[in-house]
Amino acid sequence: MNKLICVVGPTASGKTEVALELSKLIPVEIISCDSMQVYQEMPILTQTPSKEVLKKVKTHLVSFVKPSQEYSAAKFRKEAGELLPKIIKKNKTPLLVGGTGLYLRALLDGLFEMPEGEASRDEDFRKKLILEQETHGGEYLHEQLAKIDPIAAKKIHANDVRRLVRALEVYHLSGRTISEQKPNRSGIRDDYQVRIFLLERDRQELYARINGRAQQMLDGGLLDEVKRLQKVKMSQTAEMALGFREMSAYFEGKTTLEEALALLRINTRHYAKRQLSWFRHEKGVEAVAVASGEKAAETAKKIIKLMSSPKSFIGDQP
Repeated sequence: MNKLICVVGPTASGKTEVALELSKLIPVEIISCDSMQVYQEMPILTQTPSKEVLKKVKTHLVSFVKPSQEYSAAKFRKEAGELLPKIIKKNKTPLLVGGTGLYLRALLDGLFEMPEGEASRDEDFRKKLILEQETHGGEYLHEQLAKIDPIAAKKIHANDVRRLVRALEVYHLSGRTISEQKPNRSGIRDDYQVRIFLLERDRQELYARINGRAQQMLDGGLLDEVKRLQKVKMSQTAEMALGFREMSAYFEGKTTLEEALALLRINTRHYAKRQLSWFRHEKGVEAVAVASGEKAAETAKKIIKLMSSPKSFIGDQP
């Protein structure tokens, strides 16, 4: 059975560096599993690997979508799925790298899609839900979902507004809960020997790396990039890139630059926490502890060693 290696983890955990080291040990091509790195013209916001890094190993699904265009898990599932056999045909192993858990799940386990003939989105309804969440705060949307679909409510975190909105929207459009409906398209998990490695760092070290990255983004031209993008009609997805809204608030005079930077750090830490929570609950994930000061090459060797041993999933008892 053909192999599929996945290196996942929160932002700033060192995924790109580890993937680059893995490419020196085994023949691979990388498929980026990052909902923001698909976008062109915003390399600082998306933290897209440098041109030098991209030259070292063939990397797919990076910097190919205009910021004005929407991108989705469904599109990723289709495009990544088409790449897998092409990479294998070259006698290389696909290496999925990124932090967007929904994209990983869509590829491996399929994705819910509305039945043919039914509307898939209702923008007005979405805006209404988001307004209600902002008005009532707390766990309002989560409580609304729990009333109609307690099964889904148990699976979706109260802070995951995007998934809460989608679950409520599905019920609004179809009259059936998302839990009652199985994915209309199956994933590829059973077709490949899948190994999913989650990079885990000490929480305080991860936060320190996040704080340092935010400063590096600012020093590297973040303000100029955001100012340029403000002249473009950004898609809703692209606007969610960490740093865009925070720096836009600064340009609008709503915050000082110091406040905007502090908010970027806070929001990034919150995002990293959500990523970790997602991956720890994902099926088949194996933890790879990354020690303080550990070089990416050492982490890559750990992964190679794990690949030659039986799987040890997160939550397994010794």
